[in-house]
Parts: sequence; C-alpha cells; structure tokens
Amino acid sequence: MAKTDALLRHAITPPAFDRRAKLHRERLVDAIHANVPRKLIAIAAPAGYGKTTLLADFIAHSELPICWVRLTESDKDVVRLATVLGASLQKRFRRLRGKLDLEALAGSSPVALAHYFTDAIESNVEETFVIIIDDVHLINRSKPALLFMDNLLENLPDQATVLTAGREVLEVSLARLMAEGDLGGFGPHDLTFTREEVGDLAKLNSVGELGELEIERLLDETRGWITGILLSGNLIDGGITAVVQSPRPMVYEYLAAVVLNRQPDPLRRFMLDSSVLPVMSAAACDSVLRRTDSSRFLTRLVREGLFVAATDESPRTYEYHPQFRQFLLQSLKGADQKRMRTLTLRAASHLAANGSVEDAVDLYIDAGSPKQAALHADRNAKAMFGAGRTHTIEAWARRLEPFAVQAPEVFLYLAMAYGDKGDND
Repeated sequence: MAKTDALLRHAITPPAFDRRAKLHRERLVDAIHANVPRKLIAIAAPAGYGKTTLLADFIAHSELPICWVRLTESDKDVVRLATVLGASLQKRFRRLRGKLDLEALAGSSPVALAHYFTDAIESNVEETFVIIIDDVHLINRSKPALLFMDNLLENLPDQATVLTAGREVLEVSLARLMAEGDLGGFGPHDLTFTREEVGDLAKLNSVGELGELEIERLLDETRGWITGILLSGNLIDGGITAVVQSPRPMVYEYLAAVVLNRQPDPLRRFMLDSSVLPVMSAAACDSVLRRTDSSRFLTRLVREGLFVAATDESPRTYEYHPQFRQFLLQSLKGADQKRMRTLTLRAASHLAANGSVEDAVDLYIDAGSPKQAALHADRNAKAMFGAGRTHTIEAWARRLEPFAVQAPEVFLYLAMAYGDKGDND
C-alpha cells in the first residue's frame, strides 16, 4: 500500500480480536455464518453495542476469505469509497491486482463503478468470500455512495456476501433484497448480552462469579448497552462492583469518566492528547505529541481494553471507539483549550505531510485555522478533480465558504465539475 496514505491502509486492515480479553460470542458468529449465502447481512445498533468487536470476532472464527472496509466521512465521496473497496479486494486477492484501474474510471457514474467491480469479481474470484463494511451509517446521506452500493448489491455475484455494520441500516433497496431472500439482519435485541454471556465475560476478565441479582441489575440498567463497557475489558480492579453498586445512571459520559479517571496521570494525559488523531500509530503519536514512548502507551491501551481497536499488521494502527474519542476531545478542550488547538494543528500538519489531505483540511478548520485549510485544499483541488472526487471538492467549498478565505482552485474545479454535469445553476 502507498506509504503516503496510512489512513487507507488502516481502512482495509481489520481490527485484532484478543481472545484473552474479548468474549467469543458463538451464537452470533454462527448466525452470521448461516446467513452468508445471502447478498447482504446488515448489523444495525446504536453506539456501544459491540458491533465492530463482533465483526472482529467473526473474522477470527471464520475460514472464509474476508475483505475489510472501515468507512470514514471521506467515503461519502463515491470515488474514495470505490478506492478503499478496491484496495481491500486487491489486498485479499492477488489475482485482482492490476485488474481494478480506478484512475481510468475518473468521472464514471456510481452505476458504472459498481458494474466495474461486480464484473471484476465475477471474472477473477471463484470462491465464496465476504466483504465487511463497518460504519455504513456514515454514507447514508450520500446519494452517489448509496447508488454505488445499491447497484453493487443488485449485481453481486453469488460467491460474494456483503456484511455491513453501523448505527443505521444501509439505505439501499432492502425490500428488493428481502423479496429475493438475499437479506439477513441483526439489531440491538440480537446484540444484547445474555445472562450467560455476562457471566462468561466476568470470568474472562478475572472478576469471578457474578450473582443473579448483579447480572439482573446490569441487564436492567444498561438495556443492552452493557457491551460498550463489558467489551472494553474494564471489569478489572473491582470495576463491575463499582458499576453495579453505583447510584448514578449508566450514562455513557459517567462511565467513560470513571474509566478515564482511574488511569495513572501519564496514561490519562496520553489518552487525552492522542485523541486529536483520527487514526493513531506510534510514529504519528511521537511526531504530534513530541515524545518517544508512544508505542508503549498504545500497547498498554490495547492490553487493558481501554476503548481502542488495533490492527495486527505491522506497523500497527490504532483507533479509539468513536464515542470515547469524542469524550476525550471534549475533556481535552475543557481542560486546556490552547493545548488542544496546538495538538490539532500538529496533527493536521502531520496528516497533510503524509498524504491524508482530507483529514488534514478538516482538522485545520476544527483548530480555527481556515487559511491553512484553504491552502491545502487549493493545492489538491486539481488532483481531486482529475480523480473524479467532486464530492470532496464540494465538501471543502462548503466548509470554507463561511470563513471568506481565498481558495480559488477549489471553487474553479467545483465549477468545472458542475459544468461537466450540465449543472450550470
């Protein structure tokens, strides 16, 4: 994978499943396997229900070839989405390398892109395999991305299954898939921990036996959201007792604060500071935080189950649970807004220098530096236009417009893209 796009490499590398700290949910993994003959298996539940952990569990306990795609806001741009999917397919199937030339398809419609993928799969992949797409709710407001996914699913060869997970169901033609028997689904009720699973996880984390009343209260208080806490591994050091006996409601902010405040000061500071990076690596954290021991802290975060997903491949990349990252960012801003701005600017500079310009532009704006954001957007507008990345240029224009900063290339190429589509208004 290109050295200059670490975020792309992270997007196609599945999270590790630590069998020592994560509970294998056999009933759900078996149910997913039973649905593999269908074209689409949809997992939809609010944050904290353990969706990504279940996907990692499935990967760890499946013999099927699996292509992993982790979506971000950038994938509302259908060309970016196709690029990530293509990279994942080519990583898993060597025979597809050189067969997916997306640069030659710049400017193609979402429908044409989808047919290009289904034809390549039909011609080059014979075995049954699964494409896993996480965080699909992020593209539900993008008509081009949904049109691409809808046509991909409609024409998907029989040997391929798409398994999606997100806070919402992917808004494709579900009625058609259901009528054809090609849709399987899991919701919050399915993901809710059973009494047996709560007890098993407590044993896995060396808490010991939980009484029936303790389990009953956990299930009643959390109404299924318990996975967000229990799957984090934070049952050590009496954590379960504190949760069960607490008179406070089990709201996320309270529980996240309990987790954060229990950590030693150096680890807590690292967690707060590193949250400015959407995806972490030891090198990125060392650069942005100006330290040399990030690898040790990242390893500890994973070992102690502190709301971090990590890849197995070297160099490892790490990612906070989205909801926990937002909590960390809010905590950092409340504690030291000046420090947060400094770190965010460093993170933006690091991402820009390493080819992740979309995230860099967003971070510069978040840090209150729209001129820097405009500078980087302008430098890359021509390349985005050449790659058919109209949605990204449009997003930059929309974010920059309120600041009245100079970004002539962005607006020039956006106008050209609209003109090419006949959208003269």
